[in-house]
Amino acid sequence: MKQETMKLLIPMDGSPTAEAVLPALLPLIRSHRIESTLLQVLRSPEEQEEAAARLEALKGSLEARGVTPRIHTLCGTPAEQIVATAEHGGFDLIAMGTHGRTGLDRVVMGSVAEEVVRTSRVPVLLARPGVRIDGWETIVVALDGSPGAEEVLGDVARLARAVGAQVHLVRVNLSLVMVNCYRGVTFDSAKADTTSYLNGVAEQLRVQGIEVTTENFEGRPGVEIPLAARSLDAGLICMTTHGRPESIPGLGRSVAFDVIRSAPCPVYVRHIAGPS
Repeated sequence: MKQETMKLLIPMDGSPTAEAVLPALLPLIRSHRIESTLLQVLRSPEEQEEAAARLEALKGSLEARGVTPRIHTLCGTPAEQIVATAEHGGFDLIAMGTHGRTGLDRVVMGSVAEEVVRTSRVPVLLARPGVRIDGWETIVVALDGSPGAEEVLGDVARLARAVGAQVHLVRVNLSLVMVNCYRGVTFDSAKADTTSYLNGVAEQLRVQGIEVTTENFEGRPGVEIPLAARSLDAGLICMTTHGRPESIPGLGRSVAFDVIRSAPCPVYVRHIAGPS
């Protein structure tokens, strides 16, 4: 079967944290024709020579895996330049490393990664140092019952077919935190309704030849989604975000950022295109 081409933008900043994403790209490298660019955004032109040398060394590590990346440096605000480069350059995915601590560790690549996730219309793959990176045989997909959350399903289907993965759909019922409305969707605590919803989404994937299982939880999505991924030994979590903290009483953070902070594997995030 002919491999699909994927165009990757891989931002670097010279830190081991940023480089943590490189091994996480192996499932994509094995399953796609990769066109990649290593990008570093500089604070001043004086950093050009040192940055170019670092990127050349990283280029060699990717070439050893069969990928020959381009090298690109420019000056400016990192998050803004990364997003602009990805969107104007027609990239399919931004792949970044992050600390993933509280607030995505608001230093260097942590704060940059957070801003990129908030603003990029190009999907972002994030990996923390030490997460599971050896395969995507199981992909966990976080849903909440809204059309916006389902916008990642096209990406999920393509990835699952490419890597031969089983997809596990997860929906977290928020009734235990007394939430009556989430992203404009009214939640009913009846498990039968939740199960019916997941089965309907699962059938959309099954008709595409993808193996799918489903599971319902109650609690906080930012906690339960990583726990589900850990229990399944999942290789990837896929989800969407509005790019802002969700309007959930008692939950002042974005669910996506909470998941990234504690996920046991890389997280693939697509910004919701539809209205909030």
